[in-house]
Amino acid sequence: MRKMICRLPSLIDERNLKLSEAGKPDKRLTQRKLAEDIDVATTTLNRLYNNDFTRVDVNTIERLCNYFECEVGDLFVLREVEP
Repeated sequence: MRKMICRLPSLIDERNLKLSEAGKPDKRLTQRKLAEDIDVATTTLNRLYNNDFTRVDVNTIERLCNYFECEVGDLFVLREVEP
């Protein structure tokens, strides 16, 4: 059985790595900062981050994709899980 997984932790880590390599480690992206930047509730982002969601608002998906300059397929993937 496959389950939809949100790659938000990976996208945040990738962003923070780029900031660190650019000499800006003090500009680390946190869930709280991301929530403020895209005007989404921190609880919503926390659920996505921890893959504890059953549905996601399309506006949230659009805001995340625009923020990270990625496609929906970069944000969500289907992975095999044990039934």
